[in-house]
Amino acid sequence: MMQLRLLNMKRIYKTTLFVLFFIVISCSEETILYNELENPDYTVNTLTLPTDKTKAFQTQPSGLGTSTKLFFGNLKDSENLFSLVEFTLFGGSLPPTQLSDLLADSIQVDSALVYFQTSDSLQSSSTLSLYSILADQDSIFSEDSTNYYNLSNYPDFEGLSKLMHEISLESVQPDTTADARDTLSFLFKDDNLDLMKEFLDTEQYPARTMMLKASSDLDQLFSIDSEETGGSYSPKLRVWYKATVNDTTTIDTFITFFGSRDISVVKPPEITLEDHNYISLNSGSGSRSIVRYDLSIIDSLERNSIIKDARLILNVESSNVDEGDNFYVVVGALQDTVSQWTFTTPFLPEIYENESHIVGPDFLISRPIQDGKVEIPVQAFIQLYKNGLIENNGLQLWSAPANSPFDKVRLTTEDIEVLYVKP
Repeated sequence: MMQLRLLNMKRIYKTTLFVLFFIVISCSEETILYNELENPDYTVNTLTLPTDKTKAFQTQPSGLGTSTKLFFGNLKDSENLFSLVEFTLFGGSLPPTQLSDLLADSIQVDSALVYFQTSDSLQSSSTLSLYSILADQDSIFSEDSTNYYNLSNYPDFEGLSKLMHEISLESVQPDTTADARDTLSFLFKDDNLDLMKEFLDTEQYPARTMMLKASSDLDQLFSIDSEETGGSYSPKLRVWYKATVNDTTTIDTFITFFGSRDISVVKPPEITLEDHNYISLNSGSGSRSIVRYDLSIIDSLERNSIIKDARLILNVESSNVDEGDNFYVVVGALQDTVSQWTFTTPFLPEIYENESHIVGPDFLISRPIQDGKVEIPVQAFIQLYKNGLIENNGLQLWSAPANSPFDKVRLTTEDIEVLYVKP
């Protein structure tokens, strides 16, 4: 029961962070309203803030362990290597309560079913394979830090894996309900039931992870619901069994274990020298960018001047985002000075940015790309600078967590046109 409470607390925590994120970015966009017609002592003026410096850099890929989706397919110069799923140890309040209890002499496991749900249409003859990865340590991956670039820091996923089952995607029966979610089912009974019993042996293998891997000919992108989706859509392991209560009583029932952690491991598109010439954004590769504008003219404004409007406009130079899909750009104000504005070439895992590029809480906002550009209201950022509350260390831009890790955009900057009133 304690494990279930902890799992629920984890889901609530993640959901709260997600909600707070969008509360912050929504509140940051409000402009200071001022009706200059009611006060003739103020005049409306404009000025231009030129771009000072831009920089593209690579950090640890983010969002792949906290996404509500697990991704599959080779698309947009990216390749999904595999996805990893761990299940809870505990599945109920009455014995058996955990995986290893199912191996007791008083219990006979009849069958087991591992299943996942997806809202995507599966029009493919490709296969999806399910592997077990058993290790003598607590965990073999981290939702926060495991990625394509640091796989060597973790156990040999593919070397330790054992094929448990595979299914053809075209065999999946479509769901025709209003909230259609197809179910990907891996059934274990008879000949392959021993593979599942091995997975249940938590005493011998403290880390029990399942790996899902699509066949190499999967040329479309699809996703399944991850643990972060929550509720009935999470990955599940259901075990049917008979339990001997006493000499005369046997019960026939099942127990369900839910996914507790999961992550997609994606080989992202290569970062090229051309990416250095633009504001390049891609969560799968950890591509982020920094732009700084010359705000010296703001220092010369009268003390009581009020910034009415200012918009950071970024134009799309290139994009692989599918038509009709959204791509959100997140912008935050840097707290620290960027000492190195030159690009590091080539981008390699061992030379991630040494600088942390910490984004402060004072200014954080997100906007979608529309009609070939994205407009970011930065009035609040400039007003904060005008009031001496923040420094002009630059703005960091990155791909929002809701974006696909396969999506990549290159953007160019325009000067910022500022509308302000002064006495």
